[in-house]
Amino acid sequence: MGHLFKSRKEREREARREERRAFRQAENASEDVKDRMREMERDARTQWAQAREALKAGQNAEAQRLLIGYRARLVLITKLKQKVWVFEQYLAKLRAAKSDQQFSAALGAINKVMRIDPDQVADVFEEAEDLVGEQIDTDRFWQKLHEKEVQGAAASLEDRIPTVEELSVQLQQEAAAEVGGSAAVTGDLISARVAAGRDRVKKLLDGK
Repeated sequence: MGHLFKSRKEREREARREERRAFRQAENASEDVKDRMREMERDARTQWAQAREALKAGQNAEAQRLLIGYRARLVLITKLKQKVWVFEQYLAKLRAAKSDQQFSAALGAINKVMRIDPDQVADVFEEAEDLVGEQIDTDRFWQKLHEKEVQGAAASLEDRIPTVEELSVQLQQEAAAEVGGSAAVTGDLISARVAAGRDRVKKLLDGK
C-alpha cells in the first residue's frame, strides 16, 4: 500500500536503484565464477607438478591418477568459461535494452513541445518499418551463425583439450629433463599406462 502513495519521482528512483542492484548481482555472479576458475587453474597446475614429481620418483600409478584429475579440471574450466561468455553476452544485451526506455522518455519529451504532421510521420515510420524488417532478417542470419559457432565450440570441447596420452608424453618429457633422462619411459610403457587409465578418464568426465 505504501508504494501507491509514493510520488512518481520516488517510484522512478526506486526502480533505478533496483535495476542497479540487479546488475551488480549479475556482475558479482560472473566474478564469483571467474574466481572459481582461477582457483581450479591453480589446483590444476599443482596437480601437474605433483604428477611430475611422482613420475620422477617412479610412482607411475600415482602420476597417472594425478594426470587424470588434471585433465578433468581442464574440461570443467573450459565449460565454465563457455558459460561465463554466454552469460556476459546476455548481460550486455540487457544493458543495451535500457536504451529503449531512454529513447521512449526522450521521444515523450519531444512530443510535448513539437507539432508533428501525422501524415508525414506515418510515411517516415512506414519506411522505417521496412528497414527494421530488413534488419530483423539480418539479425536472424547473425543469430544462426552464432548458434552454429556455439555448437561448434561445444562439439570441439574435447578436441581443444589434450588427450591423456598427449599429457602423459609431455609429463614424461618434463620429468626426464629434470632428472637428466633417468626417468625416461618407453613408448610401450606409456601406451600401456594410458590404455589402463583411459576407461577411468571416460567415466570421470562423464560423471559416472
